[in-house]
Amino acid sequence: MADKPSDSQLRLLLAQFLFAHNVDIETLYNALGADLSSADSEAVSHMAGIIDGVTLATAKIRAHGIDNWAKS
Repeated sequence: MADKPSDSQLRLLLAQFLFAHNVDIETLYNALGADLSSADSEAVSHMAGIIDGVTLATAKIRAHGIDNWAKS
């Protein structure tokens, strides 16, 4: 049996999937009938931070290329 991913690993995988498919977290929660104000704030914050980081990296890669994005 494979090792079960930790909660933070699952959030990272979910955030990567959502970003790849251009799904907004709030839109996802609304589609599931969930209210972000009642969700686990640590989990929501963690996912938002991951998505913000991926968004920033993507913008820098587009602007400066894959080899130079981290230098800018």
